[in-house]
Order: sequence, then structure tokens, then C-alpha cells
Amino acid sequence: MGIIFFIIFIILLYCKTQPDNRHADLFKLLIFGCVALGILSIILGPVGILAIIGIIAYLIINAQKNKESKEREKQYGWDPKRWEKEKGNTRTGSRPSQTRAQAQQPYVDTVKYDPLPKAINKRKKIIRDFNEKYNLCLTDEQIQNITNSSYMSEIWNREVQSMNQKYNVIYEWFPGRTQWLRVYMYVFHVQEITSDIRQQESIAMYAFEEVFRFADTLTSMSTAEKIDRINSQFFTSFDDATFMIAYRFLESKGLRHQLNGPELIKDEDEMDELLKKYRTGSASAQS
Repeated sequence: MGIIFFIIFIILLYCKTQPDNRHADLFKLLIFGCVALGILSIILGPVGILAIIGIIAYLIINAQKNKESKEREKQYGWDPKRWEKEKGNTRTGSRPSQTRAQAQQPYVDTVKYDPLPKAINKRKKIIRDFNEKYNLCLTDEQIQNITNSSYMSEIWNREVQSMNQKYNVIYEWFPGRTQWLRVYMYVFHVQEITSDIRQQESIAMYAFEEVFRFADTLTSMSTAEKIDRINSQFFTSFDDATFMIAYRFLESKGLRHQLNGPELIKDEDEMDELLKKYRTGSASAQS
């Protein structure tokens, strides 16, 4: 019975296809696939056909993912999505004890979380005013995105609440489980903002990782010199505090980088001469 439906499908496909297209390789492949499925339906039955279709679909999707992964690796040198799948992306907010142990600093949240106004324009004004005051470089579209997300996401809601506080300096805003997000919005002049906080964390992780991979190549520079080069290379606003927050964030994800500065220059000839004199003097005193 199943073969009848495949025959009807082939006839309709042939009739609806333009004559010039009937000689194309894709059309021939479709016809061959339909005939093969028709034969298999007789042998295996409908359940077997569904299983084969499922396997084929899985292989196609998996091949597409591998292709995208290779393209990301070719373009950026690493693939954050594959890294998450193989090593696991530890959620910063879900394991504060582990984060504290790795970062070697206590978790402190200085923000008072007062309820936000219900009106969307008032929430948008909070973000816009904070953006202008501290030069976050958020676009109007990103401000709207954060505003909308504050109604759906508890984390984004709290981020807007944090922007509704008064700070003496911007560094009072950074502490908290989402300090990685606040630093990302502060130091990057070109940003990508999404309503999905897990995806946002991956975006920040990738951006920081790209920066620190570049920093790893600056082995002969001090940390201050590295930060200056990074800001020039990536159009960012890192300083020592934000640089270390980003470093600890990557460290909590298992992504480690070197912070070693240039080696100390020693006058080895002079040191060897002093040691030689000391040893000679000690030998003379003993004799």
C-alpha cells in the first residue's frame, strides 16, 4: 500500500517540475530517493521508513553543525559552542561557592533590588540614563531589548534594578554574580545583547577569551602595557579592575591565561663577580 503513495508522489513531482529541470542532478536524486523509499516501505513497513528518515535527518543536522563549527574555528581560532558541549559551561550565578573558590574572592552584592516601575517607558529611561552617565555604548535597539527582557527574565530585571541605583563610582556597580555581564557592557564599545542570559554569558565568554588570547601573545609586556594594547586593538575600555574581573570569569570556566610580565633584568656578570669575591674571602679566612 505504501508503494502507491510514492508512485503518486513521483508522478506529481514529475508533472510539476519544469522540463528543463528534469535533467538536473537534484531532480534525479529526488526520484531515486522516492523509488528507494518505496521499495524499503514494502520491506520494512512504515515504522522502518520513519526510522530511516530520522537517521538521515540526524546525519544531515550533525554534518551541518560540524560545518558551522569548523567555520567558527577557522574564523576565530576556537569554537565556544563545542567548548561548552565538551567541557560544560558552568553557570556563574548557579554555583557561587565554586566561583568563590576559583576566583579567591568573596561574593558581595551591593545592589538594592527595588521593584521596577511597570511602565515600559520608565524602565527604558532607567537604562538610557545609566547608559549615558557611564558611557556603556548601548544602542537604542539594545536598550529596547534589555527593557523587554526585564519583563521576562529575573536576571535582566535585576540588572535594570542595579542601573536604578546611585553610585559614587562605576566600580560600585560591578560586584555581584553577574559582574561578568556588567564588565562586558562597560568595556566593549561594540556589544551583542540578547534576552537569553545563557547565550549572553557565552557571548561575553567568547569576547573575553578573544581578548585574552591576544594578551597571551604579549609576553614581553607588563599588565598595564597589555591593557593599553588591548584597548587599542579591540576598541575597549579595560583597566586593571575590569581586566582582572574578566580574567577570573574565564578562569571559573576553565579557560586559563598567563598574566606574567617581562622577566626582571639582572646584571649576572656583576653578581657572579661578587659571589667569586665572597667565596675567595671565605676560603682565605679558613686557611
